[in-house]
Amino acid sequence: MHIISQVHSRACLLIEMATVPEPKRKTCSYSFHREPLTPLVELGSLVTDDRLKSFVGRYGDILTVLKTVVDPVPLQTLLQFYDPELRCFTFQDYQLAPTLEEYSIMLSIPVQHQTPFLDVPKEVDFRLIARALRLSIKEVSDGWKSSGDVVGLPLKFLLRVAREEAEKGSWEAFHAQLAVMIYGIVLFPSMPNFVDYAAVSIFIGGNPVPTLLADTYYAIHSRHGKGGAIRCCLPLLLRWFLSLLPVSGPFVDAQSTHKWTQRVMSLTSYDIRWQSYRMDVRNVIMSCGEFRNVPLIGTRGCINYNPVLSLRQLGFVMKGRPLEAEVAESVYFEKKSDPARLEQVGRAWKSIGVKDGSVLGKKFAVAMPDYTEWVKERVETLLLPYDRMEPLQEQPPLILAESVSAEHYKQALMENRRLREKEQDTHMELYKAKADKLHLAHQLREVQGEDASRLRKSRSQLSEEDQRLGEATQRQRCSVEEGDGVETKIRGPPWRRSLGAQKTVEREDHSFTRLLRMLAVDRPVPLPEDPHSGRPSVLVAVFSGWVRLFECLRNEHIMCIIRIICIILISFCITGVLDRDFSLLVPVQAG
Repeated sequence: MHIISQVHSRACLLIEMATVPEPKRKTCSYSFHREPLTPLVELGSLVTDDRLKSFVGRYGDILTVLKTVVDPVPLQTLLQFYDPELRCFTFQDYQLAPTLEEYSIMLSIPVQHQTPFLDVPKEVDFRLIARALRLSIKEVSDGWKSSGDVVGLPLKFLLRVAREEAEKGSWEAFHAQLAVMIYGIVLFPSMPNFVDYAAVSIFIGGNPVPTLLADTYYAIHSRHGKGGAIRCCLPLLLRWFLSLLPVSGPFVDAQSTHKWTQRVMSLTSYDIRWQSYRMDVRNVIMSCGEFRNVPLIGTRGCINYNPVLSLRQLGFVMKGRPLEAEVAESVYFEKKSDPARLEQVGRAWKSIGVKDGSVLGKKFAVAMPDYTEWVKERVETLLLPYDRMEPLQEQPPLILAESVSAEHYKQALMENRRLREKEQDTHMELYKAKADKLHLAHQLREVQGEDASRLRKSRSQLSEEDQRLGEATQRQRCSVEEGDGVETKIRGPPWRRSLGAQKTVEREDHSFTRLLRMLAVDRPVPLPEDPHSGRPSVLVAVFSGWVRLFECLRNEHIMCIIRIICIILISFCITGVLDRDFSLLVPVQAG
């Protein structure tokens, strides 16, 4: 009977909700302006796969943020649920709020436990900026301009130098210049087509996550109830919100039939993907210095956020309603209005309060009834911006059997959903693995085809080289054989040379002795006469002397060559071809 009465009460409540309009909070219209990013996207495409790992390792996954297309409709819907007192987005039975840990994971940039960006320096250090951007000091100082109340580098200047570095292949300089442009135009937008000094300083500091989260909260909080332009890193905020929403099921199926507001109003805490990043967050920044929450310092102002309301997003249990000190407003002011307060916040970041599982408890993304009731009470006070909608998918029953507690049922339900998501992820990984396998097989076939073609070409070239080498060898062999024949004719057969070897040696010794005796005489030596002309021949005398000299060396091959030359030249002298010319040069001595 008790179960029947509970079901009847719920049915009556639904009928009453359908007949009596529920009071709603006032909504505002926000604008989300974003500069044209086509030149930046084109430059980002130059960071190919072989250089992407180096870029992400140095500057984080900011290229993904650059390529994210901002849909204003989900952002417009999200901002209507903002709870200014609690610094979060309060829905029907759950709350969402971006955290340092989530932004850090999405950007692949760790949060450094140190004082974040406070303010721009009073004096511009061109040397420091030039070193960070891989430019000369003169280039930075010449390109440094002012736009309104801010100073910095025009986007046009940075685009030009980045293209020049890319053409030269200076990829480290190109990466630095591309990153600082993304910082100034996407992460920390200030002026159109302008990278201000604050963005450059944050880029050099290398700890952008606290400043990004601060700008997000400050922009939303300062425009709440007023509407107007929201100036912060919109792609990052959109990615964070969409990462918590269902990616399959009725919520996705209803996108063509339901408005964004209706689809969001149909969600309950059971539909949110609490551990959407599969994050392994063990340590959570919960406080800073004397502040019970986390004060954030942005580019324009300071504001606190309350990590205690976001523990379920990080995989921890929401045990109950938070303490007043943990969610009270501790910081909200414009930086220029209170420099002393700014210094206090900066000092607080030198003492960061971090809690781990020993304090936060075992990781299990569920909410205890006390916390859920507290959220519902908050909704009654704050009101919702739109009409309630029936859930798009089946919800767990209100009354459970006595043998199964409500909390155990919730845990089992969450575990079941986690396993289903894991199964979907496994199927997706399997699909990607198969696709990669097919792609690699295709590449292997292409490489094998190219290798076979190169091998055939190499074999053909080697065959041609072998053929040419064979022809050259054959020609050389023929030349050697012809030379051997000539030598045989001139010198005679080997047996004759062997028999006359002793006489040849004696003649050579006698000739050498005679030559030395002749050289030792001071008087002129008469030249031998030509037997036919009766005149002395210079060539005969000269070559005879050289023949005798080389005969002394007993070099058989040289002697052979010299004798051939002598025979030829003597024959010319006999015929009178050369003797006339030489007779003019040498005077004839009388006997």
